[in-house]
Amino acid sequence: MDKRLQKIVDEAQEKFGLDAYRMERHSIYKERDTMGDAYYTFTMEWFPKELNEPIEEGYNPEGTAIVEYAIQKQRFSNVSFVQGESFSTKTHFPDKAADEVAAWLEKETGLVYEQDFKLTQANANGFQFTSDIDGIYFSPSCIIEVEFDDVGKLTSYHSYGTMPSQNLIEQSKFTLTLEEIEPIVKKQLQLIKFPSETEKRFVPVYAMEEVYVTVDGARIIPFMEHERSEVKIDEVIEWNKPLEQNIDREEITIVSEANVEEAFGNVDAGKKMTLSADQIERSKKVVRDVLRAEYPDESGKWKLSQLRCQENFIEAHCEINEENPMIFNRKVVVFMNPETMKVLNYLDNGSMFEIFEAFLPAANAVVTPEEAFEKMIPYITLDPTYVYDEFAGKYILCGLLDAAECVDAVTGEIVDLGDI
Repeated sequence: MDKRLQKIVDEAQEKFGLDAYRMERHSIYKERDTMGDAYYTFTMEWFPKELNEPIEEGYNPEGTAIVEYAIQKQRFSNVSFVQGESFSTKTHFPDKAADEVAAWLEKETGLVYEQDFKLTQANANGFQFTSDIDGIYFSPSCIIEVEFDDVGKLTSYHSYGTMPSQNLIEQSKFTLTLEEIEPIVKKQLQLIKFPSETEKRFVPVYAMEEVYVTVDGARIIPFMEHERSEVKIDEVIEWNKPLEQNIDREEITIVSEANVEEAFGNVDAGKKMTLSADQIERSKKVVRDVLRAEYPDESGKWKLSQLRCQENFIEAHCEINEENPMIFNRKVVVFMNPETMKVLNYLDNGSMFEIFEAFLPAANAVVTPEEAFEKMIPYITLDPTYVYDEFAGKYILCGLLDAAECVDAVTGEIVDLGDI
């Protein structure tokens, strides 16, 4: 084994008390952080030494310790003992107290408790900590979770996201009000068809599509993190003639394995995944040909909504072209090789809609959008959040526009979304 990896293995064994374990498997994966930068994770799978029988490939027996090390950050990022069973020789948290766990995290992460991360959830066997600044959370968020067994042995440690450095936070005062952004609020209040399992029908409601609004009210930033870097297309796909073409569907590789030299050489560090103008135009043609071949009679029925650049492929997301969509939309996702622009595979979620075949269709809306807006005003929230902005390259102050309630588009009643 490479001496740099062996050093990490030895450190893991000592730090997590893995004397009763043997390292069975290891690998290196290339991943992307919340800002799109490449980093590498060294993953180790440790089996209890008492297990002598052959183990099926890909199976981790009870008590297996899965340890992940972030090579660029030079620290352990995740630890998990399968089924919460630990044979570790160390008891990290004998008191099972929040301050005790926080002190351990300070050593592991270099962060400062109550300054960089704060306790947000607690139970008998674990704690969750979240990062904020002056009580305002981040998006993407920085969350740390630690769990332990009844005697205080570590059973899982997971860190999600990265605490942003001060120079990446553009601090400002939150003064945004709903009155200032009324046109945006009205636009985000959308007529959606929700499936009601109890009533076996679709219920038309006006619900708020959650979104971040910049503190100056000038722009919106998508709520879902992956939507912030995707390329919006929103073009209806049409054709005159079907296409007779067989698509050779290949298995899609989601993870990206790497070697030692790539990992320690910081290959692609600082290099963002972007789509060129040529790739965007060629993607449109590829998608059109897939739809022509697989859905020959559905010209104009589909809309290419967005393109997403992944490590090993490009995703083209198509959805049904309709005015008032359901909360779950019919979609087709086409996967393409970013170098050759050849179709690798495609997925259609149509089968999941079979459960709705017996549902009654949604009734026509009686309540107007303006009436729905007036009813919703007391229920709409605008919470300050620091959001990473792709354009500014910083975390900027925004308001999270949201509502837990909706308006029944037929009766005009205010309904909790969770009750539909």
